[in-house]
Amino acid sequence: MVNLNKYDWESIEINVAGKVTIGMTEISYNDERSIEARYGKGATPRGYGRKNYKASGSGTLDREEFDRLKTTLGGSVYKKPFNIVVSYAVDGMATVTDSLKNCLVTKADTSSKQDDDNAGSVKIDFTILNPIEWGGEAAY
Repeated sequence: MVNLNKYDWESIEINVAGKVTIGMTEISYNDERSIEARYGKGATPRGYGRKNYKASGSGTLDREEFDRLKTTLGGSVYKKPFNIVVSYAVDGMATVTDSLKNCLVTKADTSSKQDDDNAGSVKIDFTILNPIEWGGEAAY
């Protein structure tokens, strides 16, 4: 019988700046390399030109986890690049690991409201300076 258990939040391990992170409640990352059609005579493209590669991400950390990251980075999340490793593992399926190397925080945002069960959580946005390694393979 085929394993019906698929990757879920419980099957993800996130390592931020060299430490397993248990206080992260969300992670998102993406990359892109746009192309632009090149025209000459006529109305149809003769080819294309490549734009620059870009990678970025975001995550939500419990306040304690954000403070730990700040301490690990020397007191500020804005000064030092750090790595994030995201591993997906479920019994019966291969472990898949994505590596985000040289991440730099560009924004930190927090809010709290009445009846909030995770008051003070911090959402961070970050730029990824190296190509994302999707499942161990560099994006480009």
